[in-house]
Amino acid sequence: MIIKYTPNRTAKIILPIVFIIIIVIAYKKRKSLTSLAMQSINFLKEKTWDIITDRRIDTLHPLVRAKAKEFIVRAEKELGIKLRVTSALRTWEEQTRLYNKGRSAPGNRVTNAKAGESYHNYGLAFDVVEIKNGKAIWNNSNWEKIGELGKSLGFEWGGDWVELVDKPHFQMRFGKHHTELAQLYRSRQREGVFIKLG
Repeated sequence: MIIKYTPNRTAKIILPIVFIIIIVIAYKKRKSLTSLAMQSINFLKEKTWDIITDRRIDTLHPLVRAKAKEFIVRAEKELGIKLRVTSALRTWEEQTRLYNKGRSAPGNRVTNAKAGESYHNYGLAFDVVEIKNGKAIWNNSNWEKIGELGKSLGFEWGGDWVELVDKPHFQMRFGKHHTELAQLYRSRQREGVFIKLG
């Protein structure tokens, strides 16, 4: 049985209006998504308050740079906090030297991550500290606000870790455990120093 629908006069008026409303909503949604993407891209062009931070952000994986810069810029604009990136990309050799501190080398222990176990080794992590009157504020009452801002931008925050809380640390995993990243790195699935995540 075939049902044939013939719209009455009211339906003929309402249907085109509904159709136009749907098109307008879809267009606005598309525009806002494009706007969000462009906003992040625009942060790449913007400089932070700190040339040292800009240089360190430039060492991060290309997929992390815009969000890292947005994080620093928004911390200053929205929270009134000047953050400096203290550590970004670390080579495996640098990671080994850090790991050896307090073990086979003099100094205090600074990390429990061996080479290849840190997201710093892939340019997917960075550490920050608030700078006030030219001094680094490590013991800081603002860590919760800083952590929340970082998480709102998609970063995992070391302040949420149960073992070895690391409040200055922010990273993006892209769904990969460090063992997977190490395997990609060793098998040379990378462009330059950065592994291919796609």
